[in-house]
Amino acid sequence: MVSRRYLRSGKTLVLAAVALAVLWSNPQVLPVNKPSWMPRFGEPGPPTDRQQPQEPLPRNLTLHLLPHSHSDIGWNLSFEGYYHASVQQVLRRASAELWSDRARRFTWGDLAFLDMWMDDEGDTANGVLAGADAALTWRQVLKELMLRGQWEVVGGTYVSPDEGLTTWWAHNTIVDAGHRTLATQLNATTRVGWQIDNFGHHNTVPHVLSNTGYSWLVLGRMAYRDLYDFASKSTLQFEWRSSEHEGTNGLRTHFLAEHYGLPSTAFDFDHTNVCDEDVLLGELQQLARRHVRQYPAHGHVLIMMGDDFRFVRAARAFGCLDRLISASRKHESWRDMKLQYSTMTEYLDSVQPHLDAHAMRVHGGDFYPYQDKPVEQYWSGILGSRPYLKWLVRDTEQIVQHVEALVAMQRMRGTRAAWSTLELHLEFCRKQVAIGYHHDAITGTCTDDAFADYVERLRTAARVALRIGHVALQPVDNAEQQISAAYNADQHIGSAYNTATRDVDNAARDWLEIAPAQCTDSACVGAAVVVTNTLLAAQDVVVRLRVHSGSAVLVDETGVAVQPVHVQAVDSAYSVEFVVSVPALGARGVVVGNRTLYADAPMLRDQIITAAQIEQTSLRADLHQGGVHVRLRSERNGVVRIESGGRVVRHQMRSYFTNPYVQSSGAYIMHSFNLMYSIVFWIFGGMLASGLALAWLVHVGTRHILWLRHVRVPCSPIGANGTSTVGSVVAAAIGSVCGAISVFYAAQKVSVDRLDDWTRGHGVFLLAAPVFCAAYVVGGALRWRKRRACVCVASTALGVFLALALGRAWQSRAMTFRSLQFTVEHSDVCSTARAQVTEGTSVEFRLCADTPYLLQASTLVHAPNNREIIARLQHGRRRTLELFDGASMRQRRASMWTPVPGTFYPAPLLARLGELSVHVRQPVGVSSLSAGMLDVLVHRSMTANDFRGLKRPLIDKYPARATLFVDLRPDADPVAVNNRVNTPPLAFVLPPHANISPHSALHSAVPHLSLVGIRAESDSVDMRLLAHRSTDISMHELLRNTAGAVRVHGDWSLCNVSAVQRTETQASHVHLRGGEQALFRLQ
Repeated sequence: MVSRRYLRSGKTLVLAAVALAVLWSNPQVLPVNKPSWMPRFGEPGPPTDRQQPQEPLPRNLTLHLLPHSHSDIGWNLSFEGYYHASVQQVLRRASAELWSDRARRFTWGDLAFLDMWMDDEGDTANGVLAGADAALTWRQVLKELMLRGQWEVVGGTYVSPDEGLTTWWAHNTIVDAGHRTLATQLNATTRVGWQIDNFGHHNTVPHVLSNTGYSWLVLGRMAYRDLYDFASKSTLQFEWRSSEHEGTNGLRTHFLAEHYGLPSTAFDFDHTNVCDEDVLLGELQQLARRHVRQYPAHGHVLIMMGDDFRFVRAARAFGCLDRLISASRKHESWRDMKLQYSTMTEYLDSVQPHLDAHAMRVHGGDFYPYQDKPVEQYWSGILGSRPYLKWLVRDTEQIVQHVEALVAMQRMRGTRAAWSTLELHLEFCRKQVAIGYHHDAITGTCTDDAFADYVERLRTAARVALRIGHVALQPVDNAEQQISAAYNADQHIGSAYNTATRDVDNAARDWLEIAPAQCTDSACVGAAVVVTNTLLAAQDVVVRLRVHSGSAVLVDETGVAVQPVHVQAVDSAYSVEFVVSVPALGARGVVVGNRTLYADAPMLRDQIITAAQIEQTSLRADLHQGGVHVRLRSERNGVVRIESGGRVVRHQMRSYFTNPYVQSSGAYIMHSFNLMYSIVFWIFGGMLASGLALAWLVHVGTRHILWLRHVRVPCSPIGANGTSTVGSVVAAAIGSVCGAISVFYAAQKVSVDRLDDWTRGHGVFLLAAPVFCAAYVVGGALRWRKRRACVCVASTALGVFLALALGRAWQSRAMTFRSLQFTVEHSDVCSTARAQVTEGTSVEFRLCADTPYLLQASTLVHAPNNREIIARLQHGRRRTLELFDGASMRQRRASMWTPVPGTFYPAPLLARLGELSVHVRQPVGVSSLSAGMLDVLVHRSMTANDFRGLKRPLIDKYPARATLFVDLRPDADPVAVNNRVNTPPLAFVLPPHANISPHSALHSAVPHLSLVGIRAESDSVDMRLLAHRSTDISMHELLRNTAGAVRVHGDWSLCNVSAVQRTETQASHVHLRGGEQALFRLQ
């Protein structure tokens, strides 16, 4: 008979074999190929033939081939780089191939490239078509192809933006700019949204598109768990409704079952000239068999026939596809199936009757965070990559948004200006902001060349918009010449700036300049400084000014002297700061004039205020401004205790270390320490197990353990002869404590260089030897036998697992272990406390006179390689995050078992955790790992590639400043405060004779209605109306009581006129519900 000892050993071997099989079954864990017979334990993915019973394909199955080319605006190459490298050839050759055969189809979704092509050679004879058709321009060719239904433009948005990082205004501007471009260039429109490459999908999108004339939306990226859920229930076509916007119509949505790319490399005709009909038709059948069960049973299968920048070899591609369609009609296995070309609209029209007759699944949430594979493959890195570009996009957006409203206000007041010229240049600015929101731009997933191109485009847009604001405020005869000069990269608009600008590299000045030609000591013609405000509330703003004359004076519109809060001699000029109170929807002016005209006003040289009082470094700092007192106290590990009005908030700079040698992070993917900790655990656990095993073997074989044979351990429940469960409990306790300590030790105590060495196998003995010896001693001294040794090892694993899952806050470490030393600077404008965290990172706490209730916590970061920098704020005990994108507040809360990267969500404008409200002027990623803890991802730089398409690692050495506006008032309305933070006034220098009388706030005499319209165009003005409660209003009454227009805040929807029809239709009557806004075009 077999000994029981061997039977017990056999159980262990069986369990080990099962564990190995489960591990082996997941290809994401072990980098090995899996045998076809191996079951996929828990591996997510579309339902496979093994998971579902084999059923015959539906009769009369139709396969719709959708030739398309996905072209990113700027990714591995810049916008123009891609256009000249491939996109121009794709557009030309695809058009020519469609012209030669009316059965062919092509779908295009990247409108910015189409706009560039039309501007470049839209009115040029094509020269490639046969006969007289060669004289047709490319615009005529494309229009004719669209009329035939062969070429379809989908999407309708100017670019495909990142949905999570885009603000509400930007979403609408991108849609508007796209529709205007389609109408202007091709006299066309679209009703199919096209978001096939976005990194997650936000439920703001169906709200925007359903209210702007769309009937369908095509999506391409869904977290693998969501994809499995939808596909397994055959509901990859569903109705998507915005859960945050009640009353919004749902949008029918088609989700691609697989990537938008080609079915296989055999179809990549740009890189192969082989066209094996039998092989390709067989692959199409297999693809249809997989897809047909993942959608409602309508018998239509969409096959994406394209990929990134494909159809450069359009003739070869269409030639092979023609042969496949012809062969399918003769092939016996295709007797009950049909293969045909289709556009997206033709496919959707085919499935529409079935969907109308059957109820569709309704989805009210969104698809965040995006995780394309298991084991921490979260695309959270995009929330912190290239923060400078994120800031620049938002800074330019604020300028363009403000100037857009300013132009509308001035035009409705009847001032004269070249409105068509202004609108043409303003549209250029909107398009550049739209390009900045592209899903490879604001996410930072682009190369350095593409990054530089984005930066230059946005800076140009900001310069042009500021010049447009100049012309709108003070019309001139040479408006076109002045605006055109702003396109020059060397042209600096020193006579206008965004009062919120804080550019770390001085590319955009944060002050105005009165040019020497306008004012010097010898002659001072003077100038008017005009500050404009488009907010629905008055604002106090600090204006920074540089004047080249000490004899100049400052007076307001009535001639009363303005008291500056700071005057300092800088080089040959005077730096002046003063506070201006600007009325709602209005402007305020200050004259910089000659002393001879304003004899009672003091000269600047007589008001020089000594530089701000600077205190020496200290562990404490007190900030005072506008009656608000903030006390800062430095604690260990770089923690700053912030006290104000009885509230306490803690601030700390921390970082995640990412190992480039183990499942590395990159431009897209963010990894926490989990995998590296697991490796440390396996080393720790392995040494522990081997030490316990050796101790047990020696104990069994010699009754005494080598040099411990003289140690006398009395017989007890924990000894070798004990039969009580106490011994097992003690073993489990020892193991779990050791496991938890090992995690904490690796996370917080071991140097990053040592962890890096361990994960590569260098110096492992420094970890293994002490663990082995400790296990040997403990196991021998306690005379443990095999079972208790196994309990100890298993408990160690459990302790590590629980520590990783429940102690997620451990996975980042403080950037410094010392207390910070503050340098405090006091002035009448701002009180500032600065501290150096590390050599490349500093923090700054500022309290300013214009917003004394907001503490500005700024971080200036030069991110070291393979680090992800976060700012941690702690206050209260709330766990649920509330995020604001300009339209609605959305709650987010990650599961306690979710890995750290999966807990980060995009915060475009505001993050709120209980009473802690944090406002931002650039999109960031935020997370709450435990009660009352808010982590903000501010910077990251990676030396490894995560292989999601970007050809080079994202090594970002560009310095960036991330500012968090912490609201010190627990009962403040976060949305109203955020409007104040993200609607900063603009300041302009105008001639001294400019009309700068303060404009009154605009009000409507219509009950319960506020005017909040926005855009002035060449022949009309857009207006948006906000109802405080339900009201019914006619346009006649509106026009009779309206004095002007400004930009929109909050939610709005189109009434009686769609985005497609805005140029032809005029709304006459509308019913608004409380809190709802509507957009009109007034002729």
